[in-house]
Amino acid sequence: MKPILCVNSNIDNMYNEYGFLSKITDKLKTKLISNEYIKELDIKVTTVRLPPNFNRKAYKSNINYAEKLCKYRGVILSPKTLRPFDYNLFNDFQKRFLAFSVIKSIQLMLRIRNKSLKSCCVVIYDACEMINYKIILELAKQSKYIVFLSHDLTKARKLADYIIANFGVSPIVTNDDVYASKIADFIISSKDYEFSYGKLVWLLDNSINSETNIIAVNDVSYKVPWNTFNANFSVELLGAVLCQMQETDIEKALKYNGIYLKEIKCNNNVIC
Repeated sequence: MKPILCVNSNIDNMYNEYGFLSKITDKLKTKLISNEYIKELDIKVTTVRLPPNFNRKAYKSNINYAEKLCKYRGVILSPKTLRPFDYNLFNDFQKRFLAFSVIKSIQLMLRIRNKSLKSCCVVIYDACEMINYKIILELAKQSKYIVFLSHDLTKARKLADYIIANFGVSPIVTNDDVYASKIADFIISSKDYEFSYGKLVWLLDNSINSETNIIAVNDVSYKVPWNTFNANFSVELLGAVLCQMQETDIEKALKYNGIYLKEIKCNNNVIC
């Protein structure tokens, strides 16, 4: 199997700089953390710590430098820094796996509250954001009550037409954030917004600090059977592993390998 390059960063100290001096300091701050080996799968995993510079050009340059620090070639990237930046580096399987993980965690959180995803209202904000697309496809397999909250109603209606034609689900399209927040049982948000008191919210933008008036989730982790990694696996790393296996059905791949969703978190705080 192909080696994996994990990149992480301390996003709490993020900055936005791009210039001659920042290029030099960013290289000095980029550190090779570890080289590990998953014996059961014959996969080499290298971890590199990036500086929290989230200027678009600097981020790309720092990723390229991290690849140079990794002694393996043809690696699969497993970026776990600022998700809106990382998402563009995910392969298709990793994007689908993130979507699966978001919906599965929502399903479990609703079940704890004696609710069912099939009958609950899930609001997607902003429904036209690319990071939400595969999540919407996954949600349409499970839920019949979906609301697309967007300020681009034309684009949102086209997306709703596609969902109707392919899944038989008819999403409500609106730009009324007060109405959408009021009827929501769960909100999936790619943008910063102050939601109604007590709402359950999945924050795809993991740079957003959770408001005190919502129950926020922005990450999950998985328990794996491989002895080399006794710690929990991130969505990004597990996606990089599973995408190299023959099974494309995510649920079957998890079951076959004895992997299960273990923690639903907001930053490093375990929600359930």
